[in-house]
Formats: sequence, structure tokens, C-alpha cells
Amino acid sequence: MSKITPLLVVLIAALTIALFLRGGEVLTALAISTTNSTVATANITNTPPTCTGVTCYDVDDDTANIKLSGGGTRQVKCNATCNDLNGWGNVKNYTGQFSSTTGSVCSASLVNCYPNTSCQNYSAINTTAQKVQCTYTVWYNAGNTSKYNDWFGNVTAGDIAGQQNGGNDTIDMAELLAIGVNNTLAFGSLAPDANESTCTHGTNAYNYGNVEIDVAVNGTALTCTSGSTAAAYIRGNLTSAGAYSLSYPLTATLGGPDTGSRFNTGIAASTTTTAPTAHTAKTIYWGLGVPSGVSGNCEGIMWFAAQLS
Repeated sequence: MSKITPLLVVLIAALTIALFLRGGEVLTALAISTTNSTVATANITNTPPTCTGVTCYDVDDDTANIKLSGGGTRQVKCNATCNDLNGWGNVKNYTGQFSSTTGSVCSASLVNCYPNTSCQNYSAINTTAQKVQCTYTVWYNAGNTSKYNDWFGNVTAGDIAGQQNGGNDTIDMAELLAIGVNNTLAFGSLAPDANESTCTHGTNAYNYGNVEIDVAVNGTALTCTSGSTAAAYIRGNLTSAGAYSLSYPLTATLGGPDTGSRFNTGIAASTTTTAPTAHTAKTIYWGLGVPSGVSGNCEGIMWFAAQLS
């Protein structure tokens, strides 16, 4: 027994050293992989506003396709939700643009650009968001989509720091065929069983739409105190003092001017930018023949129709 004991002591001591060294290696590895962290901070002083969900519509029929009014105006509204994370009190103004150009500010024009510098914030959603509405009065000669471009309704919010953002909605501008004429065509006093040699009585035909037009005309017989004069006795010409015998006789169609004597007037759509009453026009000149057996005052109706040129 006395010889075995020293050996055991030596072995135990060796094992102790080995475990200690192994433990040192593990601890050293853990120290290398240890990570630390820090806190990042920032102060966001201003967030630009945004406008989303822009929707534009024709007020009269509540659709996205604008149907203009002949010789007059149509009202278009564009709605949006505008948001400013700094609070909607941080917004300085709401502006808009209804135009056939996008991506840039355009100059006011009845044909293609309607700016609005005072859109209304008509309803608060919460402390950061508002419902905003821009209103536009659009004239009859606004460029139609078929010939020009789609229209874009824009709503933009600008804040007190000078930052702004907006959104758009795409709108179709329909073609408008519309015409205006003088209320009365007076031939004056004529002898029966005769006709005027030339067509000298002028009637202006106005283009009240946004496409180039020709004009079709027809009418009723002239009913007189005694007897009547058929519509064909009324003749028209685009040339002042054009020969009656070479001019176009009216077609008698009581249902309106869907068909009739067509005059290739080629009246272009108005391109006026600021004067809404500057309608484009051409004059049609008229002459009258009177059959025998007619006397007294005579009266009838003439219909004028706009047709695509």
C-alpha cells in the first residue's frame, strides 16, 4: 500500500493541471466573442407633408370623365387626404392644378391649365391628417383627351418649412360637339314668284365645343299669312354674295338637324387662354326664293348641328 499511494497523488495532480489549462482556454475564447452596444439618437425637426388618394370628378354627374358644357363651364373637384406628422397645424397651404401636363407647374390657360392656390381643408381626420378639396371651373374649350393628353388633377400640401408634396389623379376629357347661332335670320321684303340673285343674309355659326366642326343645317317650310314657302327655297353659301342658283337648298327635316345641308366650315375649337367669350365662328350666307301665291308675313325654323369636321 505504501508504494501505490505516491503514484495516485502524482496522477491526480497532473489531471488537475490539465483541467485548469483547459478551463483557461475556454475563458479566453469567451472573452474574444463578447459584444457591446450603444444608443443612437436623432432629433427629426420637420417631416414633409404628403397628399394621397387623390380623386377627381365631374360635379354634375359624379364621374371621372369630364363632360363639358357647350359654350359654358363645368365644375370639377379633386379630393385628397393630406398628412403632416408634425401636426396639420404645421401645414401652410394647400394648392392644386388641373391640367393636361404633369410633373411641372403650368401657366393658367382655359385650354390646358387651371391652377388653384387656395384649396380647402374641409374636414379634420385626426391631429395630423386633413381632408382637402380643390375646385376648378373648366371652360368648354378645354383640350379633349383624344387630340391632346389625359388631364391630371393634383392636390399638394406645403408646410411652414417650405417643403411640399402632392398626388395626382388621371382624368379623361371628353370631346364636345356644340354650336351657337344668331337668334333670327331676317330676309326682309321679297316679291312672290321670284328669288334673290345672291345669298347676302349672314348667320354666324359659333363653335361652342372643343373639337373642329362642320355645320349641317335644315329647316321647316316658311308658313306665311297666305300660303307657304318650302324649305328648299332657302339656300346657303359660305361665300358672301354667292349665287343663289349655285347655293345649297335646305332639307326639310322636322326631327332636328341630324342630317341636312352640310357646310364644310371647318370651325376650329377656340384656343383662347383667358377670354371665355372669344368663340371661333364662320358666317353662312343665305338667300330666299318665293313661289307664287304667297303673301304676308312668313316664319319657319332652321336647325344647325355641329358635326366632326
